[in-house]
Amino acid sequence: MSSPSDAHSAASGGGAAAGNPDLGDFFNQLDLNDEDFDDVEIDVDDPEINESVRWLALARVHTEKNFSQSAFYKDMCAAWNPTQSVRFKPVGPNRYVVQASCLGDWERMMVQGPWLFRNLAVLMCPYDGFSKTDEIKKFHMPI
Repeated sequence: MSSPSDAHSAASGGGAAAGNPDLGDFFNQLDLNDEDFDDVEIDVDDPEINESVRWLALARVHTEKNFSQSAFYKDMCAAWNPTQSVRFKPVGPNRYVVQASCLGDWERMMVQGPWLFRNLAVLMCPYDGFSKTDEIKKFHMPI
């Protein structure tokens, strides 16, 4: 399972462009399906795993229209005004895994609001980092 930092590194110009092999391309060539990982066990007590899934949330922009992901990232960071970095990873149509770097930023993202992007609701919910993101239906918007 890739971590949100892997997606951030790839999105920020890391990987093959920086002289490192692009593992995303490598894994895409393997043509693995979700069923191939059914017998994979994850040690939830592993400190490295726990660190990689800390302060995660799912965000969904309530629209069926296409929009610029970079504009969404920029606007949400401006609205949340985090004290530390926030990472975004697209996980489906208008859905993103968002990882804050500290508890205070995560709580602000989850509790304050309502959050809007181009006058569209941005619905948020906590995320454990392991569940399939397309199966999570609970999103809320504080008003």
